[in-house]
Amino acid sequence: MTEASQIKAQLWAAIEASQPDGTYDDETFDKIHVLVKELLPHTPTPRPIDNQEFVQSPWGSGFAQFGPKHTAGKPIHHVSSMKLQSFARFPDIPIQVHDIDQEILVDGKHYNNVTDVSVPGTDHHANLIVWGRYHIEEETPQRYAVEFYAVELAPPEGVSDEELRAQFGLEEGAELYRELKPPKLHSDVVYCDDDTRINLGSMGGVYVMRRLHSAGKSVSFT
Repeated sequence: MTEASQIKAQLWAAIEASQPDGTYDDETFDKIHVLVKELLPHTPTPRPIDNQEFVQSPWGSGFAQFGPKHTAGKPIHHVSSMKLQSFARFPDIPIQVHDIDQEILVDGKHYNNVTDVSVPGTDHHANLIVWGRYHIEEETPQRYAVEFYAVELAPPEGVSDEELRAQFGLEEGAELYRELKPPKLHSDVVYCDDDTRINLGSMGGVYVMRRLHSAGKSVSFT
């Protein structure tokens, strides 16, 4: 096993050592960050601008630190607000956040965040899609500059738009696809191999993701 493989195995073991509620004790949290720093120099993709087709994939979040450390205790699975998750384009309706995926597709420069959400205490699910486009500049070859231009609440197969609105407490006829004034954010792909990607966000976020071998939820990878 190579040094990089050893570090990566330790990183995923630490990520999987969360407490029952999905949070981390301070020791494990700090260990994750140490291992992330140790892994970064081993990236086989130091210039994602030259390897966009390799970075392209559906990705599933394993570890997500949303901003500074004082807000980092929030687990991936948590109760949130549709307003917060949609840049305030949807009402302040409570939602349960489940899986957080990201889908990067070179054709069309897609950079979409896809969050599996449900009505708390029910089996009513939907995908909350934040549609984004990316570009990369030569002088910042790891940086995906992203403009998020729309947000959509997409029903699962077999559920109509009308049923979805009723399940989530939206008004009859409410728009499920809403345009955004594009917030300009960026995320640096600082590590990417066959199955693992690490991003550092412009607002202090740290994200460790697994490559998913699926067809995609917002765009097609088939």
